Amino acid sequence: NSEKITVCVPDRKIQLCVANFLNSRLETMEKFKEIFLISVNTEAKLLYNKNEGKDPSIFCNELRNSFSDFRSSFIGDDMDFGGNTDRVKGYINTKFSDYYKEKNVEKLNNIKKEWWEKNKANLWNHMIVNHKGNISKECAII
Repeated sequence: NSEKITVCVPDRKIQLCVANFLNSRLETMEKFKEIFLISVNTEAKLLYNKNEGKDPSIFCNELRNSFSDFRSSFIGDDMDFGGNTDRVKGYINTKFSDYYKEKNVEKLNNIKKEWWEKNKANLWNHMIVNHKGNISKECAII
């Protein structure tokens, strides 16, 4: 097929704070979670600095979008591909395969989905912990 596929990716996904994953040795699930928490917290700090002085709803929207982007990259169901996105997805898949001794892709995806559901409230709370005074109560709820 000679047709080119075009996927428009928002700038926020290209700039998502994922360097911690790519530059860390995530030998245990505990270390993985620690680095994930650092990543979401750093992302929130960068978004706050970018939006300081603007309408708080913009900051809230960007927090929610980034959190959703983290989820998509983690689960592997986002439409973005190439560069850091593929590297992060591949690294997460490799680590989860090691942690859970699972090679079957479908089972591995289910494990990741279950892990996300189990940990998403903690991840979100860690993302907004330093910014609760800058967002509405409605924004703080996922």
